[in-house]
Amino acid sequence: SILGNELLKKIKDYPLLNEHQFFYGHYLGNHYFVLFFQDIYNYELFETYLPGSFWNPTTNINIGTDFEPFNGRTRYAEQTAGGFYATRMGILEYLNKIKRQGSVLVVRIETPDYWLGLGVFVVRESIRKTLLTEHINFDEKQKAIEFFKKQIFDKFKLDISDAIKGSKLLGTLEQKKIFEF
Repeated sequence: SILGNELLKKIKDYPLLNEHQFFYGHYLGNHYFVLFFQDIYNYELFETYLPGSFWNPTTNINIGTDFEPFNGRTRYAEQTAGGFYATRMGILEYLNKIKRQGSVLVVRIETPDYWLGLGVFVVRESIRKTLLTEHINFDEKQKAIEFFKKQIFDKFKLDISDAIKGSKLLGTLEQKKIFEF
C-alpha cells in the first residue's frame, strides 16, 4: 500500500490514456479481465470466486468488490482485502511505466484450479503477467464495456452485468465533467 501510494502521487500528474484498453490473462487458476478507461485515476476490483475454488467451498458464486476514488481510500479494502492492494500495485506499475493515468476496472475470477491459497504474491504476479499481454484498444467507452462483459461470459458463462451495475467506478465515468458544459 505504501509503495502504491508513492507511485500514485506520480501517476495523478500524468496525462490521460489515449484510448480505452482491455487486457486478459490468467495464472494458477486466477483469471484477470482488466479495462482501462480514458479518465482520471479511479480503481475498482471485483473478485469472483467460482464454486469449488479455494475461497469458496459453496455451490454459489461469491463476488466482493472494493473501490478507490481519485482522492484515495480512508479505510482498508475489506471485501477484497490484500488482493485489492496486490492488484493495485501491478496496475500502478503499468500506469507509471507508460506515464499515463486512467480509471481501471478489474474482474478477477478464481476458479477451482486455484485449490490452495498461496498468498497475495499470486495476485500480484497474475496482474503483472496480465499487463504484459497484448491488449485491445477501443475508442468508445460503451463498446469497451460490452466487449469486457462478453469476454467474461464467453470464457465462464458468467453474466457479470448485475454485479457491475452497482460499480462505483462506472458511476463516476457516467458523471458529466465540468468541461462538457
